[in-house]
Amino acid sequence: MNTFAEANHNFQPLQPNHGAQMPHPNAQYHAAASRAAEVKHKGEPIAPQTQALHFEEASRVAAEEDKRRRNTAASARFRIKKKQREQALEKSAKEMQTKMSDLENKVSQLETENKWLKNLLVEKNEGNEDISTLWKEFTKQAGSKLNKAAQSSSAVAAKEER
Repeated sequence: MNTFAEANHNFQPLQPNHGAQMPHPNAQYHAAASRAAEVKHKGEPIAPQTQALHFEEASRVAAEEDKRRRNTAASARFRIKKKQREQALEKSAKEMQTKMSDLENKVSQLETENKWLKNLLVEKNEGNEDISTLWKEFTKQAGSKLNKAAQSSSAVAAKEER
C-alpha cells in the first residue's frame, strides 16, 4: 500500500544533514488510540496510557469548570459592588441637593433680614438727611463692588474651566 515510501529508500537525501526521519508527533497518540480501541472491543481493562489521557482530560475539564465558576463568582461580586457604588453616589447626590436647598433658603432669609434692617435704619434716620444720603451712597458703592467682584469671580471660573 505504501509503495512510494518503500521505493524512496534507494535515493540519496537532497539535504546534506538529512538524518533519520523523526516520527510524526501524533503517531504515538494514534497508535495508543488504536490499541485502546482494540482493548475496548476485546473487553479487557483500559491501558495505562489511555487512563493517563483520560485523567489529563478530566483534570483539564475540571480546571476549566473551576475557572468558569470563579469567573462567574467574580463577575457577580463586581456587579454587586457596582450597584453599591451607584447607590452611594445617588445617596450623596440627594444629600447634596438637600444641603443646597437648605443653604438657598438660609441665603434668602438673610437677604430678607438684611433688607428689613436697612429699611429700619433708613426710616429711623430719615429726619437726618446727612446720614440717609451717606447710607444711600454706601449702598451704591457696595452694590457696584459686589457686581465687580461677581464679574471677576465668574471670569476666573470661566478661565479655570478652559
